[in-house]
Amino acid sequence: MNEIVNTSLPANVQSMSPATGLAFYISILWRSVVTLGGVAFIIFLIWGGIEWLTAGGDKGRVETAQKMISNAVIGLIVLIASYAIALFFQNALKINILAPIFPNNL
Repeated sequence: MNEIVNTSLPANVQSMSPATGLAFYISILWRSVVTLGGVAFIIFLIWGGIEWLTAGGDKGRVETAQKMISNAVIGLIVLIASYAIALFFQNALKINILAPIFPNNL
């Protein structure tokens, strides 16, 4: 019986079991979301700072800028917390959650 192989996948992923491949892609997805979150933090922090500087004393615009900056900081805290939780589980379970490798005999 011939095995169906997706040739668009890297060779190391093609040889993985389905569970290992899924864990691999979840890990990549998580890292991508954290990276995009970091970029979003920088963009919103700069945008809030520019809004604050150009508010010209308008109390409503200053408050909007302050909310934007505080929301960006809260988002950064959530990203850092997700990374800390992942590291906690990694140390507690003794497996590398961020780069999962499973035994082949599952």
